[in-house]
Amino acid sequence: MTRSELPVVTTPLSTLKQKKRKVFHEHGKDSLELAVSIGKTQEDKALLKAERHHQPQAGQPRSDRRHHKSRTTKKLEEVKATIASQRARLKREKVKMRKARPVPAVHQKSSPSSNAQDRAPRKRVSFA
Repeated sequence: MTRSELPVVTTPLSTLKQKKRKVFHEHGKDSLELAVSIGKTQEDKALLKAERHHQPQAGQPRSDRRHHKSRTTKKLEEVKATIASQRARLKREKVKMRKARPVPAVHQKSSPSSNAQDRAPRKRVSFA
């Protein structure tokens, strides 16, 4: 049995790669309107961006909208004020307590041995 080979059909290259014709529109009414509309949209975008970044000059009145502190900021300031008043009150009480203490005798000298007992022993360091 022999193999019979089928004939290979090849198409010419010119039919595979057919060139598509480029279509150029004449500069007519439609293309002009398209260009104008694109220009307008770009200009509108630029104006919006410029208005966002525009800073009012000193002579111009500012807008009526003013910055108001939020509730949380007000509450935080109140808490800080109460803490400061509590610290001041405690400081005054501490001064009153110190003034109310009996004054130790100035002429009494404590013995050196009692001073040594009150302090913690010094640590000795030796370098080799």
